[in-house]
Amino acid sequence: MKFSYQEKGKGETIILIHSYLWDSEMWREQIDLLSQKYHCLAIDLPSHGKENFDLKKGYSLSDLAKDIVDFIDEKNIREFHYIGLSVGGMLAPYLYELKKDSMKSIIMMDSYSGEEGIEKYTLYFKLLDTIEEYQTIPQPMAAQIANMFFAKNNCNVENENYLRFLNRLQNFGKDNLQNIVTLGRAIFGRDNKLGVIPKIECPLYFIVGDEDEPRPPKESLEMSELNKNSKYIVVENAGHISNVDNPEFVNKIFSEIFNL
Repeated sequence: MKFSYQEKGKGETIILIHSYLWDSEMWREQIDLLSQKYHCLAIDLPSHGKENFDLKKGYSLSDLAKDIVDFIDEKNIREFHYIGLSVGGMLAPYLYELKKDSMKSIIMMDSYSGEEGIEKYTLYFKLLDTIEEYQTIPQPMAAQIANMFFAKNNCNVENENYLRFLNRLQNFGKDNLQNIVTLGRAIFGRDNKLGVIPKIECPLYFIVGDEDEPRPPKESLEMSELNKNSKYIVVENAGHISNVDNPEFVNKIFSEIFNL
């Protein structure tokens, strides 16, 4: 599978994988910081970046992890630090099972390795069914989805990031949307991978926005308690995309973790 990606900097590799419905551009402020000392490789999820895909029916997070590992191998990357937000974080246990000896550290942001709760599962699958039926994301639904990602004070069109995301949701092509729906079903119908968390031996961080609605702080705390060597960090004034809502705070954390 040919992923689109952004690459910047030299040194040890940091692989970054973004949230569902976003793209690698969401890491802009973090890449600008980390690339001063590291080789940053920010990978776009299928049909989220410049490459469109034809994902098979029943495509899973396990399939996605294997495709990402193939891509990493093609790039001849033998060791890397990993930062994943939302689905990017959900991929971490899958990647660890495949690439344990290659992963130097793992940062899971605004994420959860357990199964989706029934209430959210029902809501998300209903949204995906509607998107598939209409082959578009109508404006009211786009606003509903956008509001799930940002801290409450940032859910307004005066916020450039919010406005840009709202426009992005309404401008996905029909081909992209079908694959995005397929990937959405893989994410929200995912397996429970909490059992992997205690086995992770490399440095492990759980970072979450204090206003994260889809993946509330209690989920990151639950995961952190499964691995006694992990660190749990809450980002103030941030929703589900804590690195976009409060980039200064997240960059400060990254500066400490990566000795910048």
